[in-house]
Amino acid sequence: MELETPLLAGRLFGSQGHWPEAALWLSNAQLGPTPDSSAEKLAWLAQNLAALEGEEQRRGLQEQSYVHWIRQAEPRLEDPLRPLNQEWWLRNPGQAQWVGLHAACGPLPVPQDQRDPHVWPTQGWLVLLAADARLRRGALQSLERWLSALPPEGLPDLIYADEDRLDAEGRRQDPWFKPDWVEESFWSTPWLEGFSCWNLAWLRHGELSLPPEDPTGRFRWMLQALELEPRVGHMPEILVHRQGEPTPHETSARSPLLRAHLQRRGEAVEAVESHPELPDAYQLRWSLPAGHHCSVIIPTRDRADLLADCLHTVERARAAVADRLVVEVLVVDNGSQEEDTAALLQQWQQRLGPALRVLRREEPFNWSCLNNAAAAEARGDLLLFLNNDVECRPDDARQNDGWLGWMAAQALRERVGCSGALLLYEDGTLQHGGVVVGMHGVADHAYRYLPLDHGVHRGRSRCHTAWGAVTGGCLMVRRDLFDRLGGFDEGLPVEGNDVDFCLRLGQLGYRHVIDPRVLLSHYESQSRNAHASPTADDAYRRMRGRWLARLGRAEPWWPPSCSRDHPDGRPNGLDFLV
Repeated sequence: MELETPLLAGRLFGSQGHWPEAALWLSNAQLGPTPDSSAEKLAWLAQNLAALEGEEQRRGLQEQSYVHWIRQAEPRLEDPLRPLNQEWWLRNPGQAQWVGLHAACGPLPVPQDQRDPHVWPTQGWLVLLAADARLRRGALQSLERWLSALPPEGLPDLIYADEDRLDAEGRRQDPWFKPDWVEESFWSTPWLEGFSCWNLAWLRHGELSLPPEDPTGRFRWMLQALELEPRVGHMPEILVHRQGEPTPHETSARSPLLRAHLQRRGEAVEAVESHPELPDAYQLRWSLPAGHHCSVIIPTRDRADLLADCLHTVERARAAVADRLVVEVLVVDNGSQEEDTAALLQQWQQRLGPALRVLRREEPFNWSCLNNAAAAEARGDLLLFLNNDVECRPDDARQNDGWLGWMAAQALRERVGCSGALLLYEDGTLQHGGVVVGMHGVADHAYRYLPLDHGVHRGRSRCHTAWGAVTGGCLMVRRDLFDRLGGFDEGLPVEGNDVDFCLRLGQLGYRHVIDPRVLLSHYESQSRNAHASPTADDAYRRMRGRWLARLGRAEPWWPPSCSRDHPDGRPNGLDFLV
């Protein structure tokens, strides 16, 4: 009983959420004559949760959780007293010289003509720091350790790392766990400004001048350097602390530079503006060329109430792009029985005329078959696959009828496969912000259940970004790409068909993007019982069998510092959080 009573008491307190008391009793249980492994595990859990008692986790990583992660799980940096092996040069704000950080490394020689590379060293690194950035002790030693583990053929020309901020009292906060190199994410939140390292041999070969000191000039220099397509490396550890808060005027001054950079890259960007909500981010707008035709494909079975809202949504969006885009609607009626549904379809056929067609399919529900059949009948060079429980809510000021045109502008970009949407649950939390391939063994939606205005990964779901896949609940793709793949895999009737489709496009070099202005509500599987799906286990096995290697490796889209078991973006080592 010496063990049993503390163990039972600890479990009781834990079940009621009293974690400090649970931790105390469970620690006592481990002191009993017969050590109990379950008590040990529960004690560890309770001690962790006790440290965070009272902190709300539904908005993503919070202050106490971050402090706990720093103390318990953050990778430790190398000894700052260890001598550096490579040559590093740093120019501090206000200094004219690039100071050598290696013991045997003097100031960097600067030629009269900075484009003359012959007096530059043939090896070493330039370290660029923002005026408000501070290198952590041991950062460069840790960077050398990371570089030493890379194969010689994989050495980068440019390196960046994760970062956080210091408050007025010097406490760490607001971590920015960055993805690997994802162009759209970088364009929205250019993360090289705080800290970057540039290989001098590569700069010499590219005949680049030394970067200027002023922030706007340095930003222009970085964009010019990126146009030479350096090999980019991301060290997924926090090496830099930023101080103070970002200011919107900085992004406003640099917006024209970023727009010109994107246009030189062949992107049909019509505007780059300071983000209305995120002070260190940009909002990007692509132009929509005229002359295209979009077929909106909506599978449905009864639930006339949902379908009516969906059709109203498409009608308003169709009107918003009438001068740029021809839009037809194909409703795939999969065995509806209710009179309300028949009446609704007749009403909408009269309302939209030949712009709306109804296709009757009586077979058992197979999302892939229904959409493939409709695509074969569609006339558009763009295909939008839309669930019948998706709507743009007129009562939500954040949602805008321009969403269809914005999706089309993305789908028409040369290197884009699928264009997706931000989808909200009925309570306003995120249902879909992109798909993290490999999460939970196959895939899950990024930032699921977080509020739309969350700050995780610097509010990434409110920024233009790319993913390994997007949900088929609202997915647009060019007709030629759809036909090239042969459509959706009909052996995946319910689950996994959208991810499989996106992965096959990914094999061809395409990426999948979300314009955050495309914001819709999705009532997820309201017209059928998704929780009773008999196909889920088979879909899981098929996806694992087909994509095992892909599902098991790290993807560039999700920050490598963050758990692939939790969509809320928490860093590795905080799996115990509920």
